[in-house]
Amino acid sequence: MEVEELLEDGIIIIDKPPGQTSHEITSFVKKILGVKRSGHAGTLDPQVSGVLPVAIGRATKLIGYIAGKTKTYVGIIKFRDEKISDERIKELFEEFTGEITQTPPKISAVRKVPRKRFVYYIKFLERKERLVLFEAKVDAGTYIRTLCEGIGKKCGGARMEELRRISVGRITEKEAVTMQGLIDAMWLWKEKKNPKELLRILKKPEDYIDAKKVIVRENAVESLLSGAQLMAPGLKDAEDIKKDETVALYSESGKFIGMGKALFDKEEMLEKKKGKVVKIERIHLKPLKE
Repeated sequence: MEVEELLEDGIIIIDKPPGQTSHEITSFVKKILGVKRSGHAGTLDPQVSGVLPVAIGRATKLIGYIAGKTKTYVGIIKFRDEKISDERIKELFEEFTGEITQTPPKISAVRKVPRKRFVYYIKFLERKERLVLFEAKVDAGTYIRTLCEGIGKKCGGARMEELRRISVGRITEKEAVTMQGLIDAMWLWKEKKNPKELLRILKKPEDYIDAKKVIVRENAVESLLSGAQLMAPGLKDAEDIKKDETVALYSESGKFIGMGKALFDKEEMLEKKKGKVVKIERIHLKPLKE
């Protein structure tokens, strides 16, 4: 794709620096690229660094599908008790693995009600006196600062000192670009007519949508673009989908059409001869110009 197309409908994975809000970073991206719209997936606290997906142009409408169901962090927790053993710390990490109940902190923008989240693991990486470096993989919406405070309540006190997000779903920090890197790439394109670096960091939104695919027959695509739902005759094939699962719709020729919700399991969906099989949530493909 050309740079101009991606500036109208693209995703950039930013390596957010500490000290700025996610909203500020998103606004900077908009100004640097000269686009009209931008938005981010998965807000990071101002002091937290790391992976921040930023959508530009039309891709902002898809940001909810790019956020990812899991997040992975590397952080430092500081224990009050300098005599606490490595074994005890590992036991505490194990205690807080699995399903937990958290109440969002006062500074968060969401309702302060208890909610269940899943912690896949908390790994003890290394230690220097009262500081412990750890890695944690958690459900989206899990507060690591609150997690550290919860651990502290079990052992005389602990708090989060530093935090970095290293992945959002399957998007990793290896794909992230610094703000300076983005500025340099834009300069190369504008001043030197060299789009290579900008094309490397600008991606299509569907590249980062982690959803199973539904293949739509070519003769049904136009009706979807006109506002119709996906009916059984328009379905060509599907991956191993379960009822109520969010799905990504593609044409037989491989064009990304949009997002929807499966109304049946794959087997039942493919067996049906009539009726609606996918409820359309968002159509992204532009209609062909006459």
